[in-house]
Amino acid sequence: MWMIPCMVTVNMFLSPPSQEPENPWKDKAPAAVAAAERIGSAAALGKALDATWRADDWQAALRLARQALEAHPGEPKLRGAIVRALWRAGQLEEAERLAAEIPPDTRDRVALTSLITIHLSRGRVEQAADAAKRLEACKPATAADLYHVIGVRLAQDRLDGIAKLLRRAHRLTDAQNGYPEIYGEELLEGLADFFDAVGTEPLNQITNFGSAAMPLMPLVNLPGCMATINGHGPYRMIFDTGGSITLSLDQQVADEIGIKSVAQASIRGVSGKDISGQAVVEELRIGPITCKHVMTRTFGLRDQIFNAADGIIGTGIFAEARLTLDFEHARMVVAPSSAKPADGTAVDIRIIGDAKLIMPVTLHGEHAIALLDSGASLVAYSPSRLKRLFPDQPVTKLQGVGMGIGGGQGPTIRIGKGVDLVFADRKYENYSGLGLDVLDTLLSPILGVQTDALIGMPVFREMRSWTVDFPRCKMWVDWLETE
Repeated sequence: MWMIPCMVTVNMFLSPPSQEPENPWKDKAPAAVAAAERIGSAAALGKALDATWRADDWQAALRLARQALEAHPGEPKLRGAIVRALWRAGQLEEAERLAAEIPPDTRDRVALTSLITIHLSRGRVEQAADAAKRLEACKPATAADLYHVIGVRLAQDRLDGIAKLLRRAHRLTDAQNGYPEIYGEELLEGLADFFDAVGTEPLNQITNFGSAAMPLMPLVNLPGCMATINGHGPYRMIFDTGGSITLSLDQQVADEIGIKSVAQASIRGVSGKDISGQAVVEELRIGPITCKHVMTRTFGLRDQIFNAADGIIGTGIFAEARLTLDFEHARMVVAPSSAKPADGTAVDIRIIGDAKLIMPVTLHGEHAIALLDSGASLVAYSPSRLKRLFPDQPVTKLQGVGMGIGGGQGPTIRIGKGVDLVFADRKYENYSGLGLDVLDTLLSPILGVQTDALIGMPVFREMRSWTVDFPRCKMWVDWLETE
């Protein structure tokens, strides 16, 4: 599911809680679930799987998917809905295995959108395009269908006609349809106008590879760099693996350079929602590394990060390359994609949404999904997972905020028992104890995968280097030795 650029950068202080969009299906789903669990027919299960999807009740949907697999293992009409439910619940490997059994000639829209999601997460753009072609032949009936078609077009750099598709999706979007269309207005805001203005030239073109210094930024202790923008600067930039496919600039910097917004858009971060301008930077330089026609958001960023930087470079800008963050030598390297392994241990990842990086981890011996965010100064967990792990453990709840992208509506932080975490073959015992509500209420719904952990700089700082090859959807972690 292609979603709005979502800035994850987290540096916590205190703030009021963020609010979820209202979803009318949350009141409708329980009756459908009860009927399906009582009756158990394929029809009842199909209706309940649809209702729980629209309500984004992924836990109930997971129970129903398990029930459907046991009672109707070969029912083709349920396969797409089961795969979708498993993926949303973070059961990625199982969803992928079942998706591989979907008939190649299926006309089931849910099955096709699930295939698109899975193929894109693995970098299989051609297979995703084939599923999108079949979906278009079925005449997409909903905005949610069109979101997937648009996502494939963007992955292919096929920008001709994209504004027309976006406007059609906007007309079809109706919050009464529930999830994911409750996010539709934010998802689409200003994008058609943006693509009308920028034309069909591909965005985020890497025109020169190389390496550049990557010092830790003062105050925030996050990886950064000095960059020139359209020949101006240099400017202080945070380098953020959770920072989307965009360059984010403080509005004052944009004004100094003469960057003009062509449309407005919504952005979301851990501190809530904000409005930004949309623009294109013609040239971004980080040492010898050069990008052209860079998708850019402009807003009052300096105020929201205590003037620690002038902007944020989302690593999704380098989605056509191999990126290495060399923490030992404080350098970043952007190189062509390659079949050659990088240094360190290979790690299984998916790349979802707007170039967010997720991977399997283990929490207290259980399978979980983690989001990698070099723009986060902490390691945190979803409250829903902490509650399941420690149902009787008291927690301290703080409304409070911090430095982070958004309009001042910060997250709720929960402080409780530490978790045994296994990440890329490295084990951490009784590690952190922070619960971050936006993992449940914002990031997981927007990304379309239940994300149980946010892995920030405390873990990255234990790495000698970290490498991701975006086109090949490969990742390597080279750990520093421990005593």
